[in-house]
Amino acid sequence: MSNQLIETIDFSDVKTRRQEWFAQIEQWKSTKPLAYKQEDIIKPQFVVEKLYKLTRGKAIVTTEVGQNQMWAAQYYHFNQPNHFITSGGLGCMGFGLPAAIGAQLACPDKLVIDIAGDGSIQMNIQEMATAVQYCLPVKVAILNNAYLGMVRQWQELFYDKRYVCTDMNCAPDFVKLAEAFGAVGLRASKPEEVEAVLKEGLSVPQPVIMDFKVDREESVYPMVPAGAPITEMLLV
Repeated sequence: MSNQLIETIDFSDVKTRRQEWFAQIEQWKSTKPLAYKQEDIIKPQFVVEKLYKLTRGKAIVTTEVGQNQMWAAQYYHFNQPNHFITSGGLGCMGFGLPAAIGAQLACPDKLVIDIAGDGSIQMNIQEMATAVQYCLPVKVAILNNAYLGMVRQWQELFYDKRYVCTDMNCAPDFVKLAEAFGAVGLRASKPEEVEAVLKEGLSVPQPVIMDFKVDREESVYPMVPAGAPITEMLLV
């Protein structure tokens, strides 16, 4: 039945029907392009963009879920297929580290990086033991805003900043935690420290956790409010 349905649909004018939507996208690109301003506090976008430049887009990148996932998609400009491993819209917090371990096992000669948030990484942080035990040099870059960032952003935009159960000030010291597992722990608290930490973390042959203390209330755009169509997404 599905094949019969496909055969009855006329796709001959699909390019014409899409022109208006493509024109709208181009208008958004020209008036509301992806942008950020790096000043005194580390911007998460800056970390991802610097990571892309240092790896020349050749790393296999996995992600956790939330803002980190979206910044990775936006600012790590993938140069080849099969190098971005993410749970998409399924919302699987904790996905990134096990995915990175699997990717590293499958591609032992590749650089594999998990771009994470400080909330999601804690869902499966114990798998650092697996990485250490099997000598898998996966790298974890935590965009640490001390919040459950995506939920905080929703609370800011739609609930007048009534933040509930999103503050992560009691999270562990990720550098010490990495060392406790026998991995390497590094931290950047200032923008000028980001590149040095990335270079060191990417160069060592052990599993690494890099903790980047980023702007606590940086938001990710565009985003689509709950129940709204993509045509009504928020651009700023």
